[in-house]
Amino acid sequence: VDAQGKKISKSVGNDVDTKKLIATNGAEILRLWTIMVDYREDMRFSEEILKRVAEAYRKLRNTWRYVLSNLYDFDPTRHGVADLRLDDLDRFALERHREVVARVREAYDAYEFHVVYHTLTQYAASDLSAFYLDVLKDRLYCDAPDGPRRRSAQTVMHRIARDLATLLSPVLTFTADEVYPLLPGLHGSVHEALFPAVEQADAEVLARW
Repeated sequence: VDAQGKKISKSVGNDVDTKKLIATNGAEILRLWTIMVDYREDMRFSEEILKRVAEAYRKLRNTWRYVLSNLYDFDPTRHGVADLRLDDLDRFALERHREVVARVREAYDAYEFHVVYHTLTQYAASDLSAFYLDVLKDRLYCDAPDGPRRRSAQTVMHRIARDLATLLSPVLTFTADEVYPLLPGLHGSVHEALFPAVEQADAEVLARW
């Protein structure tokens, strides 16, 4: 249905030319829209909705860009930090990330694709962009290259970027394909990689924060 609640139908003659949409917005935006709407109800479509989806896509893409730009000197096998040795902020970010992964895996299993969309776009905008990645700037830009706080942050950022790529690869196929080989230590195609395993988040760490 359109913004006014009218049915969009080929027989009525008000259907949308998907070739034009792709030419204007790109195939990734259209794919992202398909999981944003709940297919069990009338699927709403309008230019305004598509603009919001495009903004969500840019937030996800910019999250990857920021993380990749700060992993240029990170080797996960040499510089990776064990969970219990992470800085407390990074430990919180990791536990929150585990919560998000579990929610998304559950949504995929239940075919609730709109939950995948809303969970990951809100995660990128609120947990990552507005808080975690913003707070990290001081240590990423000012600490010694091999400083423990900087390596701790890089460890968690690498994990987050990798998991976002695999979780979104069925939808953002081109973007995930671009991101995955740029992440240090990863080889092959993201479309051959497994979804991240569901891990129990540490409730004590989450409660402390």
